[in-house]
Amino acid sequence: MFAYDADFQSRNPDNPPFPIELAQQLKAGNDVAAYRSAGRRRTQVAVRMPWNEGPCAVVLMRAKGPPPWFSGAVLMPAFLVALVVILVALFSAGPIVRRVRHLTDSVRKLGSGSEGPIQVEGNDEIAELGNAFEQSRQTIHAQLASLREREAALRNYIANTTHDVMLPLSVLQGHLVSLQQRIEAGETLDAKAILPSLEESQYLGSLLHNLNAAARLEANEGLAHRDPIDLNRLVERVVDRHRPIATRKQIALEVAVPESTVEFRGDLTLLEQALGNVVQNAIRYNRPGGHVAVILEGSEDAWTFRVVDDGPGIADADRPRLVEPSFRGSEARTRHPHGMGLGLHIASDVAKRHGLRLEFRDTSGGGLTVELIHPGR
Repeated sequence: MFAYDADFQSRNPDNPPFPIELAQQLKAGNDVAAYRSAGRRRTQVAVRMPWNEGPCAVVLMRAKGPPPWFSGAVLMPAFLVALVVILVALFSAGPIVRRVRHLTDSVRKLGSGSEGPIQVEGNDEIAELGNAFEQSRQTIHAQLASLREREAALRNYIANTTHDVMLPLSVLQGHLVSLQQRIEAGETLDAKAILPSLEESQYLGSLLHNLNAAARLEANEGLAHRDPIDLNRLVERVVDRHRPIATRKQIALEVAVPESTVEFRGDLTLLEQALGNVVQNAIRYNRPGGHVAVILEGSEDAWTFRVVDDGPGIADADRPRLVEPSFRGSEARTRHPHGMGLGLHIASDVAKRHGLRLEFRDTSGGGLTVELIHPGR
């Protein structure tokens, strides 16, 4: 837009000269004048204002038309190209939309119990997102499976504890009732009178420890801990714990360890339980006046834990089945009819998890020798 006075002169030197065609129309008495150039590429309109004085008595307006190349012959191909581009985009987006919907359906099924692996083909961002969801699904499933295994182990532990403890507990209660009746009758009791009760209480403690160890082994495939263990101190601690039991049964219990410390990495609780089970069996199934020797020999590179007794030994037919759960040799069944047979089974399981060998052989002169061997590298 440009401003002019009544004589079609502009005070702005940058304004174009007023068009002669429009000036003639306004001088002829028209208030509005219009002119369109050849080819309709430019349109000019002049309007006379209601006042006749001042620098803005007449206003000129110019409008550019479409460029020369802008025509139907050009627009139609452009429209067709745009339409083809849109159709190609929609056609290309179809598989992407289907993949996204498939991924959405797979994710929605998570936790429903009927979901399968999340699989998205391709190498783009959608495939990466599907792989991330699949990894998360596998992690969650592994955690849930671990929780289920622990829950099952806990249920089994409670059920086994309740069932297995009832028999020795009933026997212990029977011994205590008998002692009470003898005391009430005024009978004089000697030290041997309480020995059956002590043996039952000791067996109860051992049973609970073994059930706890069995539950831990069942809940984990490997080892929960691998810590440095002083085997010299471990062997001495196990022997000290069982010495009062051996003394009451009139069994000589001896121990021998190397002068230098033998260190081994493993689960201290499980390893101590396994060694304790071997020593306890040697004492429990021996006869009064018998001998049990607990020996640790070797070094950190290779060592052997050996328990030697001069008891009744194990029949050749029973030896291959010693490490089976709930199996007990004929001599053990005769002398301890309510034993559970968990001790050597746990010892064998613990040995395998630590990379050790559990071996049985006859003791020279009679008895059984049990060896827990670390063969080294």
